[in-house]
Amino acid sequence: MTMDNLRLAAMFLLLALAACGSGAPSTTYDAAGAAPVVNLPPEERLVAAIESQNCVLTASNVESILLQANLTQDQLVEITPQLAAAGRAEVAATGTIRVLTDKCI
Repeated sequence: MTMDNLRLAAMFLLLALAACGSGAPSTTYDAAGAAPVVNLPPEERLVAAIESQNCVLTASNVESILLQANLTQDQLVEITPQLAAAGRAEVAATGTIRVLTDKCI
């Protein structure tokens, strides 16, 4: 997938999120009660948060993942193509993002 396609897919996901609510992460923890991961670089925080959500970021769990990773939507749009280019994530045309880690094979 090209960088333009990755950005388009990430934007699609954010548009889906905007249609579901305010677009800002909620102020509650995820269903597992996991605390936000803040001592890691943004890319690592995002990967860890996606891993905790069964390895896939979707329109239905993006708010929880952003909250857990302590990231903004803009950071997600910036980081996702970097992870995909490094072979650490796959972005589907639907906007879902699957991380490719030892925990998520």
